[in-house]
Amino acid sequence: MPRAVLSAQSVPEAALSVTEVSKRLGVSASTLRTWERRYGVGPEERAAGAHRRYLPDDVERLRAMIGLVRNGMPTGQAAAAVHADRARPDRGAPVRPAELRVMAESGEAPALQEALESAVSEYGLVHTWSRFVAPALQQIRSGSDGEVPGGSPSHVLMCAFEHVLQAVHRSRPPRPAQAPARIVVMSDAIHELGAQVVGVALCWYGFDVRILSSERYGGVCAAERFTAHSASHEVDLVVVMGRGGTCEEFVTTIADRSDVNILLVGADTPEILSQNVQRVRTPAACVEEAIAMLAPGAEPGAVGRL
Repeated sequence: MPRAVLSAQSVPEAALSVTEVSKRLGVSASTLRTWERRYGVGPEERAAGAHRRYLPDDVERLRAMIGLVRNGMPTGQAAAAVHADRARPDRGAPVRPAELRVMAESGEAPALQEALESAVSEYGLVHTWSRFVAPALQQIRSGSDGEVPGGSPSHVLMCAFEHVLQAVHRSRPPRPAQAPARIVVMSDAIHELGAQVVGVALCWYGFDVRILSSERYGGVCAAERFTAHSASHEVDLVVVMGRGGTCEEFVTTIADRSDVNILLVGADTPEILSQNVQRVRTPAACVEEAIAMLAPGAEPGAVGRL
């Protein structure tokens, strides 16, 4: 599996609103909505009740359809041609959350792992997690039918992705000769896999990364666990992935007891007023911010698509 692009600068364009796509392609927003409703040419992934968000591939399909229409092809035929092109097996279409969900529900572990490896090679580890794997897990877990014991689709998907994570971690570049900065990633149970993604991405940039649970285990809380770790290891940055009152409590405690910088990752993380605490919304932004703080001379795109 080729090495992965892990920085936010290297991933494809962000998803666009229908208004932004309208301006970019020179077609009215109402026409785009009609095409989606009538011909199925629109955003591939759209959660119930959510606004339309167009990924780069969605925009390219629309661009192709517009070109056909402007060359005289009837709209219905143009839509059919776009769909037919997408269905070709040699097209190399990117994986979608819905496709990952179907493979996971069918127990197709080898095919699932192959699709994930392809996505990481194409888009990078962080982007694959944020755009494809995390939404697929959300789709699976939000269903009302329930999962069959002993073969849950969410477990199948997580296991396949963890194999890919291990492969990416093993293929990381060697660390620099000087002692690397140490980063501790602290995560609650629900964000454990996302924490692994951030940790592997940071390892690619030469950081010494350790992941600690922020859950209470064996009577030890998160703040106590971090205090014990930092007593024997100098910590340069703490990345926190969690939410709720427990997360707020231990982050506040760490910020009060030490001057270590803390990065909270996620839109649902608590808002904590402290000069040592920053919030970023996405794992990709977390990786970039960590590089800016600890290795300001490094280029987030330096890993490259090797």
